[in-house]
Amino acid sequence: MRRGVCVSVCRTCGRKVFPPRLLCPACGGASWTRERAGQGAVEEVTTVRHTVGAGGEVSVSLASVRLDAGPVVVAGLDGRAGPGDRVELVAVDGAPVGRPREDRGKGADEADGDPLRIKRLRG
Repeated sequence: MRRGVCVSVCRTCGRKVFPPRLLCPACGGASWTRERAGQGAVEEVTTVRHTVGAGGEVSVSLASVRLDAGPVVVAGLDGRAGPGDRVELVAVDGAPVGRPREDRGKGADEADGDPLRIKRLRG
């Protein structure tokens, strides 16, 4: 099932956080609203090559995504994305997943030589 990823917004001071918290780290408020996380820029990427319970050769790409709203979200990557690329966050089975946007930070040709470029292997 696919849905949007949400950030929590403190009703007292407006601070946006992810994941949800009981109390606001800025003001201590305990009243929250939620809004769609939307888009952000990939800051870091890594590949987990040995996943627990997965048979065969399966790799999972993870990224730290700085949301336009402010918070950083660790999300899976669906497709090719690297540092500086724009992604849209969606929830897949409850977990945040970044999907590359057409308006990515780098051109595809420029990024191909990037050693941090991640390829997701599908089993």
